[in-house]
Amino acid sequence: EDTIVRVETTKSFEDVILELDFAITERNFRITGRNTIGKGLRDRGYENFPDVEVIHFCNLEYAREVLTIDPGYVAQMPCRITVHVASGLTVISLILLPENHPDDRVNEFARRMNAILHDIVNFVMEKESRVNS
Repeated sequence: EDTIVRVETTKSFEDVILELDFAITERNFRITGRNTIGKGLRDRGYENFPDVEVIHFCNLEYAREVLTIDPGYVAQMPCRITVHVASGLTVISLILLPENHPDDRVNEFARRMNAILHDIVNFVMEKESRVNS
């Protein structure tokens, strides 16, 4: 089972971040943090290090729903999407929730969440794109 889905776009890094932020919040998730790794490395003196960012987001009601079934599922949280620049393209990597839990209710939850995660990335990719899975 592939847990990471990658797509590439000619859109700028900044545009992709803005569109992801919009798509995430439009689906009632809250952005809980971001790691601006590329900027951090440039600030440390690695002048030409490309943009790399990790966006962390969560919906507390969804979290409550799955944690009621399996409190250990917190290890899968929050949801994450990464964005980086490579070879002149902006690459979005979607980290899917595993769908192989012993409890079918958790798998059903993961399938629903993964569909929402795909919707978020598809929002950004509505225009031109080249897909690499």
